Amino acid sequence: MPVPTLYVEGKDDISVISNLLLRHGVDTECGNKHLKIQDKGGVDSVLDFMPDVIRSSTEYPVGFVIDIDIKVIDRWNSVSTKLREVGITPPDNCPSNGFFGQLPEYQHRFGVWLMPDCTTDYSKMEHIVQSLIPQYDPLWSHAQQSVTHAMNLVGEANKIIAEEEKRWKKFRDVDRIKAEVHTWLAWQRSPGVPFGTAIKERILGHDSPQAINFLRWIKDLYGLPQLVNL
Repeated sequence: MPVPTLYVEGKDDISVISNLLLRHGVDTECGNKHLKIQDKGGVDSVLDFMPDVIRSSTEYPVGFVIDIDIKVIDRWNSVSTKLREVGITPPDNCPSNGFFGQLPEYQHRFGVWLMPDCTTDYSKMEHIVQSLIPQYDPLWSHAQQSVTHAMNLVGEANKIIAEEEKRWKKFRDVDRIKAEVHTWLAWQRSPGVPFGTAIKERILGHDSPQAINFLRWIKDLYGLPQLVNL
């Protein structure tokens, strides 16, 4: 039996979203039941796919989740360009509760969510994962400090290496949150498990304000009755 679809950037998104839903009573069987969660292999693919999917989704609601990653206004402008292709006039900014739209001739709505919160520049899915770390966890601040220390070590080491191609490689500043969250996960009772597994195994929480806002968007778009308590 066909089910509505949510298009995301990659497999980590499927794991995080399906396990968040599972913790809230909706077992999608890893994005295959009640709600089909399909990865398109990157933000550009999701954006390029968006107009055709909206035009062809006549029987069910359809949604799109992409990381902000850059300035949120720039990300929203790229989304808005695609929405105009199907005749939708988007607002100047992405609504903080996610975007909902509908073509006049179609029964069902479509939606867009900019991960994690539709509003914060340079943020991404790892920020919603970070929001699920238990409050006052003593290892979180230590993980952040350790990442800073690692960056400084590489920076100092590279000062004495003249040839750029021989310098030690480090993550980009925009990916710092990834390094911090993965470092924290490396110190848990099941070291280094994927994000979704950490949610399922209750290493991470499931009801931070960011997570609840995102799940409310899913509830409103797809009408999942199991999410009535959000």
